[in-house]
Amino acid sequence: MTSSDTLSKDLARTVVETAGLAPSIHNTQPWRWRVSATGLDLLADLSRRLDVADPDGRQLLLSCGAALLHARLAIRAAGLIPTVTIFPATRDDLDAGPLATIHISPATGAQPADPENDVLLAATRHRRTDRRPFDPRTLEPDALRALRRAAEVEAGWLVSLDDADLRIDTSVLIARADWLENHDPAYRAELTAWSRTTADAVDGIPRDVVISSDQPRQSEFTIRDFNVVGEPGLALQQTDVERPMVVLIGTDGDTPADRLRAGQAMERVLLTATARGIATSPLGQAVDLEATRELLRHSIGGLGHIQMIIRVGYPLPDAEPLEATPRRSVDDILRFE
Repeated sequence: MTSSDTLSKDLARTVVETAGLAPSIHNTQPWRWRVSATGLDLLADLSRRLDVADPDGRQLLLSCGAALLHARLAIRAAGLIPTVTIFPATRDDLDAGPLATIHISPATGAQPADPENDVLLAATRHRRTDRRPFDPRTLEPDALRALRRAAEVEAGWLVSLDDADLRIDTSVLIARADWLENHDPAYRAELTAWSRTTADAVDGIPRDVVISSDQPRQSEFTIRDFNVVGEPGLALQQTDVERPMVVLIGTDGDTPADRLRAGQAMERVLLTATARGIATSPLGQAVDLEATRELLRHSIGGLGHIQMIIRVGYPLPDAEPLEATPRRSVDDILRFE
């Protein structure tokens, strides 16, 4: 029995719909899926690559890695076993073939149900990027341990910024990268091209995540407002200076395969946080730019490669639920061979 025999058309559509809920840089959703005789292939959609913000495709691979984890969760919840081969071709170019192939086999009686899988799968429909102020209370130690374990399950690592000097270094690098990006006309033009102001958008940055406030936002770490189109949809009231918990997610290596794994590690962390009622948002400016990413790497001792910076915390008690960002249809991203 081949993987495609095990994966029915209806299940393939369910898996790909779940994969499509994954976060991606500027909500570009830069992935395609193909059901073939060998399994379910994940391919990069290079027409959605950001030439300015992501020239080497690192963020594209993180985005696709997040979608890959979602697909694995959906397959496992269907009582099947997904086995992933990353870059099944000999080359790891983004356009050389599939980024990954999921081989699918029936579960046996020796493989028990996975309650954690079901919890994370449910979280795929509730996870949101929350750029609003967080409650000042700190994460419980067991919650931080759960986030660290989530990264390690996917061959990544997670460290929290507890050291005052490291927090200062990271804050300065994020602010520096944010300034450089926002003063780059090409970056702003690309961001404008991916900003959406209509209700029928299926991708890009919707208006309701664009932040405005009466006064400059007071935060220890610079938070993107995405306000390049002059139509903010998320008005914030001024709070005390925000000092959120910040974690770094990384990998030991920095090959394309490492970056795809980092996307899975990042998303398992985000889903674990969601399942525990923890809000998250990326602070990606300092990892967008190779120069600031390398400086940040040296700040933590040069061990491994930082792939994403995440702001974590509890929502304010009166915070309203956030709407889901728009998604492409399954028909746009899935084909059958």
